Amino acid sequence: MQKSSGYVGWLPHFLLAIAASLGYLSIGLVRGFSSPAVPSMQSLAPHLVPDEEAISWIVAIPALGALFGSLCASPFLQRIGRRKTLMISSPLAVAGWLLITFAYNSEMLLVGRSVIGFCTGIIIPSAQVYVNECSQPQIRGVFGSLPALFMSGGIVISYIMGTWLTWQELAGASAVFPAALLFVLVPLPESPAWLMDRGRVEEADKAIKWLRLQPRDPTDQIPKEQRQTSVFTVLPDQAGHSEGEKSTMEAFLRRPVMLPFCMSLFLMAFQQLSGIDSVVFYTVDIFRSAGSSINENLCTILVGMVRFVFNIVALFVVDRAGRKPLLQASGFLMALTMAALGGYFYLLKKDQADQLKFLPLLSLILFMIGYSIGYCTLPYLMMGELLPVRQRSFLSSAAGSFNMVVMFVVLKTYPNLKAALGKDGAFWFYSAMCILSCVFVAVMLPETKGKSLEQIEEYFERKHKSKIYSSSSI
Repeated sequence: MQKSSGYVGWLPHFLLAIAASLGYLSIGLVRGFSSPAVPSMQSLAPHLVPDEEAISWIVAIPALGALFGSLCASPFLQRIGRRKTLMISSPLAVAGWLLITFAYNSEMLLVGRSVIGFCTGIIIPSAQVYVNECSQPQIRGVFGSLPALFMSGGIVISYIMGTWLTWQELAGASAVFPAALLFVLVPLPESPAWLMDRGRVEEADKAIKWLRLQPRDPTDQIPKEQRQTSVFTVLPDQAGHSEGEKSTMEAFLRRPVMLPFCMSLFLMAFQQLSGIDSVVFYTVDIFRSAGSSINENLCTILVGMVRFVFNIVALFVVDRAGRKPLLQASGFLMALTMAALGGYFYLLKKDQADQLKFLPLLSLILFMIGYSIGYCTLPYLMMGELLPVRQRSFLSSAAGSFNMVVMFVVLKTYPNLKAALGKDGAFWFYSAMCILSCVFVAVMLPETKGKSLEQIEEYFERKHKSKIYSSSSI
């Protein structure tokens, strides 16, 4: 089979990435919902949000649900595949949104938010791994960034609809998008890498042909004893020593497995500790408390639109500039803008911010630009690149769960952080975390631009062997 060229060769990858990214659009709706919905509830159903504690639970509980969703995603990804794992999230998400739509007490509202959060946890690892495994290395950065772009689009859609719809109408409208996800995934193939790993060679060849990937070498057969039977199974090393000879836990804890996993965890942590979700979930509240002269809903939509536009810009630079430069630029710009926003609230306390009413909007616009070009897309993209194929199902699920834990802690403690440090101190704390992220990227993270998933895995294997050799020599 001849290799396809031009956009025709990329078209199947693009269609698959678009379809899978609808899952991330649903995540954006979950994240954007509370910003317009909570003020609507305070006006129309105050018994649902009687105090700050109740609001913090409504805002944060999807992250807690997503934690359990990510844990469940691991066996689903391993047993039934990437595509079907995405598909099962669809009816669950629809049910969660309908539960919110018809909620008449806080318990129903919290259960509905937990359910859609659970679906978020399933979607995050499965969509990213699915897109990464079905894309050529030359375009993996672009198509692997589409899920995050759709997430930003979902947030904007939620902000815009929430300006005119009540919270119940917004929840009902949000159910349409996860329903569409199920139908667009039906005609698509499963990941060829997963099919090959399960020994389903004929199906893998059909998927490769549909995606117009490089044809598989006919001699490239995975022996039955090497097929994926456990999340702890790994490929034999280049010296031919199968890790199956070791205990499964020892194989799992190997440096070439744990090092990229820890890097993924750090990226996920820094993404949340930048304060992004505190901004997204509390945007209307931030502008209201800042005393902005512009309508807070309009400011919120503008900030969401900036994020969406610069996610599109990131698509065109992610495979040119490289992962590390974009992450460092992203971290630096976020640190600068969070520091500026903290400075504004510090001056506001002293009644010295009258001439700086523009600063909150400008700071959050620049913050979203910084976030969009790096930390919005690259932690998920690099998670799919760094993790070894044999442990990818389990480790991507674990990394997604960790991301949700940090997200829940950040959202749930945001009111407490404001109370303890003030709004100025809270944003300065986020600024310090962004500076730390720049140091981590510069010192620890390898560049993966233009490398195949196999080359990245081999890099960590070589690094491991080099360290063993050095220790032996000493």
